[in-house]
Amino acid sequence: MTPVAEINLIASRELRKNIRSVKGIVLAILTLLGGSLVAFVMALLEEIDRSDLAKKMSPEDIHEVKVQTFTKMFHDADMGRSFADAPFVLLPVLAVTIWLTPMLVALMGFDSISGDLQHKSVRYWSLRTRRVSYFVGKWLGLWATVSTVTLLLDVIVWIACIARGQATFGATLSWGLRFWLTTLPMSAVWCGIAVLVSSSFRTPLIALLVIFVSFAFLWALYGAGLIGYVKEITWLEKLVFVYPNNYDSFFLHPQAHRVLTGIGVCFGMAAAYVGIGSWLFAKRDV
Repeated sequence: MTPVAEINLIASRELRKNIRSVKGIVLAILTLLGGSLVAFVMALLEEIDRSDLAKKMSPEDIHEVKVQTFTKMFHDADMGRSFADAPFVLLPVLAVTIWLTPMLVALMGFDSISGDLQHKSVRYWSLRTRRVSYFVGKWLGLWATVSTVTLLLDVIVWIACIARGQATFGATLSWGLRFWLTTLPMSAVWCGIAVLVSSSFRTPLIALLVIFVSFAFLWALYGAGLIGYVKEITWLEKLVFVYPNNYDSFFLHPQAHRVLTGIGVCFGMAAAYVGIGSWLFAKRDV
């Protein structure tokens, strides 16, 4: 088989395995419950806020308040004007999706390769596929799984948003897809880290702990970078760029060059993690 065929074989198998496993079923149920709860709460809050503001302000004034609020939040007038048109109920869901994705990646990917190493089933695949193809397929399968779960969560909220009249079908689908697509490059990086760590240990539980520690370390670097930004310490504030979720504002920016920059950086980071992991995995004794 060609490398592409091998990668497709491993990735599709990984996606089916994750979805059909007990772990996948439990996560699907939690996603359904969580999505329904988030949709209900956020739709209710939107209705309350809208009715309260409608008594005091015109739609134009409300829109202007949103523009000013988002401009201050992102420190960017273009972002402020763009986000003011987005359905309010989708914004908290975007934030929740972005920040919970690393945990989802860890729970879905900690045993992606370590489980095969523990049960020695990796030897079956190493004889039939290239090790690099095996590794890349595992990363791609995990990325597809996580993306599918987050899409399911978002679709639940989209349906609730349309059903409650919070936004039109067109606006919900347009902004909803844009927000979901925003999460994909960042989750690709998290998946790269998870598979790299998973391939380094034969015990899945140890891999899970190390993944959590690795993610926490990146979060700590991000926090240090924010402190550097506040304290105006140039070298320290650059640490925020090692944190994948830092690039959410790049993907949401209305200017194409900012979006392309974010895409390039995130997929560059993902390629680096996958490349290092593939190289190390190709050299180890399985």
